[in-house]
Amino acid sequence: MRFLHTADWHIGKTLRGRSRNDEFAAALEQVATIAREARVDVVLVAGDIFDSPAPPPEAERLVYDFLARLLSEGIPAVLIAGNHDHPRKLAALARLLEGLRIHVRPEVRRPEHGGVVGVQSRDRKQEARIACLPFVAERRVFDACAVMGDSTEWYQKYSDNIEKLLRELTAGLAAATVNLVLAHVLISGARVGTGERPLHLGEIYGLNAQQLPANVQYIGLGHLHRPQEILAPSKTCYAGSLIELDFGEKEQDKRVVVVEAGPGSAATLESVPLTAGRRLRDVSGNLDELQKLAREVGDAYLRVTARVVAPLPGLSEQVKELFPNAIDVTVEYPREAARTPGTGDIRTLSPEQLFTDFCRKRNGAEPSSEIVGLFRRLHEEASQA
Repeated sequence: MRFLHTADWHIGKTLRGRSRNDEFAAALEQVATIAREARVDVVLVAGDIFDSPAPPPEAERLVYDFLARLLSEGIPAVLIAGNHDHPRKLAALARLLEGLRIHVRPEVRRPEHGGVVGVQSRDRKQEARIACLPFVAERRVFDACAVMGDSTEWYQKYSDNIEKLLRELTAGLAAATVNLVLAHVLISGARVGTGERPLHLGEIYGLNAQQLPANVQYIGLGHLHRPQEILAPSKTCYAGSLIELDFGEKEQDKRVVVVEAGPGSAATLESVPLTAGRRLRDVSGNLDELQKLAREVGDAYLRVTARVVAPLPGLSEQVKELFPNAIDVTVEYPREAARTPGTGDIRTLSPEQLFTDFCRKRNGAEPSSEIVGLFRRLHEEASQA
């Protein structure tokens, strides 16, 4: 059987107030096309479908249009809730969508009550069993575990409880079926952000990779947005997000994972790139260097750092003319040029002087007397409040 694993759509998310609905729509169209061309048997969505518990109507329309596209192609889907999704909102749709072979799991269920979803292959010759673990907040881990039965052992640390939930969900899986796990969890040692910094437990709630089940062909994860494979007892991947959602994901290559597996056999994975979203980039340099870069950045959203030797009136406006898609513009120049002579140590500066220094650094020019006067009045009002 073939599966398409995707996750962390965050439909409805904006970038500094800019709508990205066109990008989301294009990315979802790519996902649906890949599913059709790869002739997958099931689409798996590992949580964070929406960016907010109360998504705007435009975001909901994009998701439902995608599901309608799957229906027209005869492709069933399994979706679980992530920490950004509202379980009750998804639960309200679950019963309606179930009859359309779109299986939504907003909360943890016992295996026999829908915690394990059975889906047949296109030719009806094989069956997949998909154990679903939606996001479980640390404060609710006992409630989720109580679904599996009363026991004082559930009062252990978060990672042990999540391991036990997974064990309960996968305990009844048979060798005659293709067995998978779909989960929205954090794994210690996984990589986050643009760099290669690993995520370690202690500051967050998650589990170690070795606590994942060994009796399944594939584990599809959601929660971390960097696409990556996890070294675990079973083949395990974070699919990653659809598009670069913020500058913590800048210049990441996005993808979906196409998984092929048979009963009792090892899964083979194919990473299929997604190219619909606009890239996010940091660019920096002096004015001449920025003018050259302006011809190379295409339609990417940018954070621009302009380096100058001294404050230059109107610099921010010049940079924004060069880069219409600049989300943020920062001006850098030597700190000694940022202050008037004799201003002294930063701890001795008045609020007005600090504000003036900030404006020089941010905009590359002295703030106008009207702006300084407005700051002075606001500061006085705040001080008297």
